[in-house]
Amino acid sequence: MLSFFHRLQLRFHTENKIVAYLLYAIGEIVLLVIGILLALQINNWNSRRLDQEEARKSYQNIKRQLLEDRIELGKVKDLNNYFAASYVNANRMIANKDVSKADSLALMIMGLSQYSDFYRSGNIYEILVNSGEIKLLKNIAVTSGLQKLEMTYTHLNKLEDIHWEIILNELSPEVRGAINYATLEIVKPEKLYSVEIRNFLIESLFLTQAKDSVYKKAQLEINQIIDQINSELKSQ
Repeated sequence: MLSFFHRLQLRFHTENKIVAYLLYAIGEIVLLVIGILLALQINNWNSRRLDQEEARKSYQNIKRQLLEDRIELGKVKDLNNYFAASYVNANRMIANKDVSKADSLALMIMGLSQYSDFYRSGNIYEILVNSGEIKLLKNIAVTSGLQKLEMTYTHLNKLEDIHWEIILNELSPEVRGAINYATLEIVKPEKLYSVEIRNFLIESLFLTQAKDSVYKKAQLEINQIIDQINSELKSQ
């Protein structure tokens, strides 16, 4: 009888040890899992923090480039307006056939061999795509705005290329036959009042008006993107 109770006691003791061991093992596993989850959470948090820092740097860099572009756009827009006024004045002189102002007309026309030409700081959208930084920018309004601005820049550059072509192909041949560049002497005054020169002035005036419209469009788009970037930076 005593032997039976002793065996029973040993059995309970053994089972208790097994249960205790199982509980201990389960506790260790739970702690291990919790540790892994915490490590993953911390790692994810650090990754998000680093991504946010990189995104912030990208937004600030984009803003800096856009501000540079906006300043340059303001300069070329003013220059474009100056040329537009010169086209109007030169066209008026030719229309009035005021030969007494031939010298002034000659100098004005020679100056019109120049034109407003926008040089941007860089292709922001393409750089973001090629570098992979665009994935960090969560504000869709910024990325889509940059893509739209790139199309506006492309349109503007095409207009500027057209302007240069008509200067090269239409104005230069006429001016070369009318003015001696070395002495600025007017060799053939009648060529300054020709229909070819006048047609060039009218074509160029239309181009300056088209360019002015695109300059304004680009400035507006830049302002909208900068507003979005400022809001994004404040929210971080």
